Amino acid sequence: MHLCISMISIPPFQAIEPEEPTEEDMNTFFTSLESKLWSFNTIFSREEAKEALAKVEKALNMTPVNFYDSGKLSPLKHAFKILASFDCSSTTLTMEQKKELLAMEESLKELADRAAKALQDKNFLTEKESIKLTITHKLDRNVIRYKEVESEVKQVEKKLAALHVQVEEAQKERENMLAERKEIFKSSKEMKMELEALEKQWAEYEAMAKVAEEEESIVLAEWGRIKDFISSIKGKI
Repeated sequence: MHLCISMISIPPFQAIEPEEPTEEDMNTFFTSLESKLWSFNTIFSREEAKEALAKVEKALNMTPVNFYDSGKLSPLKHAFKILASFDCSSTTLTMEQKKELLAMEESLKELADRAAKALQDKNFLTEKESIKLTITHKLDRNVIRYKEVESEVKQVEKKLAALHVQVEEAQKERENMLAERKEIFKSSKEMKMELEALEKQWAEYEAMAKVAEEEESIVLAEWGRIKDFISSIKGKI
C-alpha cells in the first residue's frame, strides 16, 4: 500500500511525561488515527483489493452468529474501505456502488448483532423452558408426596385416636387403682386403731377368758352331774 502524503508541518518535539494509558485513551487515539489516515489520498493495489474481497467473502460464508462471535468485524471494516477506495480502469466502481460497499459494513455489523440477539433470545427461552420443566417436575413430585403425606397423616391420626382410647382407659384404671389404694389405706388405718385398742385391753380379755374357762369347767361338771342323775332315775320311772 502506498500513501501520497502532502507536506505536513511537524511541531517541535516536546517531552511528555509517560503515563499509563487507559483503555478509553487507546481506543480514542486509534479511532482518530484511522480517520486521519483515511483522509489522505490512499491508493491500494489490485492484490490488496483481491485480499480484501476474499476476506469479505469468507465472512459472508459464515453464519451471522458465527461472524458475530469471530471478532472479525474490525478487519472486515478495513476490507470494505479498501474495496470502496480501490480504483482501476477496468474495475472502477460507481459512486453508488462505493456507498453501498461502505454501507454494507454497517449492515453486516447490524445483522450480526441482530442474529446474536435473536440467538440470545432463543437461548433465553430454552433456558426458561428448562427451568419451567424442572419446576414442573418438582411440583409433580410435591403433589405425589403431598398425597402420600396426607394418607400417612390419616393413618397416624387413627393411631392417635386408638392411643387416646387406651390413654382414657388407662387413666380410668389408674383412678380405680388410686381409689382402691385409698380404701386400703383407710381400712388399714381403722384396723390398726382397732388392733391397738385390743392390745390395750388384752390383759383384761385374757383374765376374762381364764375366768370363763373355770366357769365352763364348773358348768360342764354340773351339767354332767345333772345328766347322770337323770340317767339314774330313768329305770325307776
